[in-house]
Amino acid sequence: MLRSAIVVVAVLAVALLLLACTDTSTTTASCAFVVGDGAKGRDSKLHRIEYQGQKVDKGDNEDVSFIPCNSRNYIVSDGTVTDANGNVVGDRTQLITATTKSGVQIELAVTAYWTLNQSETAMRNFYNVCFKYRCASSKDVSGDANNSTPGWNDMLGENFGPALERAVKLSAIKAKDTIWSQRDPGEFKALADNISAAFADEIRATLGYPEDLFCGSGNSTWSNPDKPGEGTFTCTTVRIVVDDVQRGLVRADESTQGAAEINAQRLKNAEALYGSGAGYWLALQDLIDKCKDAGTTCIINVGGASVGPAVPVPASPTIPR
Repeated sequence: MLRSAIVVVAVLAVALLLLACTDTSTTTASCAFVVGDGAKGRDSKLHRIEYQGQKVDKGDNEDVSFIPCNSRNYIVSDGTVTDANGNVVGDRTQLITATTKSGVQIELAVTAYWTLNQSETAMRNFYNVCFKYRCASSKDVSGDANNSTPGWNDMLGENFGPALERAVKLSAIKAKDTIWSQRDPGEFKALADNISAAFADEIRATLGYPEDLFCGSGNSTWSNPDKPGEGTFTCTTVRIVVDDVQRGLVRADESTQGAAEINAQRLKNAEALYGSGAGYWLALQDLIDKCKDAGTTCIINVGGASVGPAVPVPASPTIPR
């Protein structure tokens, strides 16, 4: 009788041990890294990767951490848009500054739509990148900032963001000034496609791996989507959308090609208002602005010293400190 009780207890202990090893699973939006715990001389290497919706076979001497394996985005905005909770929308709230083909400075708001490359090789390489920033989470939940952990945001800020900015600059330099003067959605789309192609090269150069660690979301998938981790993972190019293009600040007196282009456009617009004398009226406006900037009162004879009335231009008021 005693021996039977011991056997029953032993069986229950083994069953509980097995349950303890498999009491964790990933959600349909996450993957898991299973690594050695590194204790008592044991290794701390990456043992295996568990994919979405799979049970995690965690051994006694292993640790598990989770990362997002769903559709993600990276938003560059001016920081003026907030969500229903009052939080600023975007990963970066400073527009990307670039230059058009003619030298005109522009500022761009862009969004990248992406997901991790889930192939075995890419995921093992990404583990090395993620480990530096501790971007994985001990819990299978989204983070507090941008639905991510601080380490995840840090990883994107130091790698994804700079690569995206370089891709924008490389692509915008081929764009015409109609990209900001006419704001044609077709030109936005063409620029976005060029940025997408450039980004693939820039992020590979940033991380140093021959494989793409980031893919386009939605259309990057396993050969059998119902069995992630089996077969082949197709990685498409990260999709880029140009949300807005604004002309940057350029002084009218700059001796650059960009300033020349802007001044030519400015004169063309003024001719619609002032006719053939548009140049004179623009020069008068510039003179008034210079007087104000100089902090002095100027007397300007409109139409000439002998016939035009004298118009005093007061200095810009000094703001008390």
